[in-house]
Amino acid sequence: MARCVSQLKWSAQVAQDGPFDKITVQNLEVVVNAGKDVWGRQKKQRAYVSVTLTLGQQFDSASSTDSVDNSTVHYGTLSKAVQAQLQDLSTAWTSSADLSAGISEGVRKVAGSTRIFAIETDVCYLKGSMFGDGAGYIVSNIEDSGLNSRVLYLRNVRIPCLIGVNSNERLQKQPVVVNLWVDGIPNSRVDEHVALETFLYQVRHLGVLMPCTNISSWYLNLRSKQSRACWHGWLESSGKSISLVRKIRMLGSG
Repeated sequence: MARCVSQLKWSAQVAQDGPFDKITVQNLEVVVNAGKDVWGRQKKQRAYVSVTLTLGQQFDSASSTDSVDNSTVHYGTLSKAVQAQLQDLSTAWTSSADLSAGISEGVRKVAGSTRIFAIETDVCYLKGSMFGDGAGYIVSNIEDSGLNSRVLYLRNVRIPCLIGVNSNERLQKQPVVVNLWVDGIPNSRVDEHVALETFLYQVRHLGVLMPCTNISSWYLNLRSKQSRACWHGWLESSGKSISLVRKIRMLGSG
């Protein structure tokens, strides 16, 4: 029976059942008729698609014979299968949840008789964020048990804030880079990244992340970086960051 857990618990389960061999294709640049753009419209948009295929057995036989057999999947074949599946899904608009499910189905077809332990898909919409580098949806699924994780995220959203303990830092707002993951998001809400980004700019204090009693599987993971906190001559360092994890009640969840 399918069961949704946090990404942390999902990864821990994979580590416990492993070790496994994996095949990964990253950042296939495609145009998909899925999700919503930065204005909340249902229309075609550019996206990066990444897929990680966790194999159910080690591909020692393929390694020993230096050939691709049914213990593994050729990454080139996997890439072509994902792109072909996206072409099939491009005729009518589809949600990010259905898009991810379609990609996974294409992966299963190309795997054929190869044993699959888990499939992870990441769809990142490059124009999905007004002030960041993108918005996306990650689905991770263990095939036999149905244990899965669903994460909606915003990447590198830049928010001007008054931040710091020194008096000079209170004179002007500084850019803070925020990455946000909503863990345990239901399929019906995976395309609400526009509302989520708007909500970020309305936050005044962390008290808005209310303790949730009736939706125990929803978690918000926030990482913020004060990009001008560290300087070395003319080179800006990666900055200092803080990470927070809170159980939350999403807007409109009751």
